[in-house]
Amino acid sequence: MTFDEAIEYFRNNTDISGTAVFLNDVEDTLKELREEYAPTVEMTKLKHDVFAEEMEIYYITQEELDSFITDGLNLGDMTVRKGLNAWLHPETIKIVDE
Repeated sequence: MTFDEAIEYFRNNTDISGTAVFLNDVEDTLKELREEYAPTVEMTKLKHDVFAEEMEIYYITQEELDSFITDGLNLGDMTVRKGLNAWLHPETIKIVDE
């Protein structure tokens, strides 16, 4: 179950006992966890294609990923952690216009 699916489950499940305040707290917590562990990574189509190609070619070390992110594509605020997360969970990638 993804974080978004869990949020929808809590929103739509009438069998869950508790108050609206409790459910709001659960939703807020899930949103914070999603941001920490499955953040959306924005990149252009070109950057995504290069990123995906690099990740498919070979096992990439942290040093190579650092260099790729900082020197190769200038992906802005993408960190090694976000880059690896995007590689493992491509559904977190959002393609944006340049």
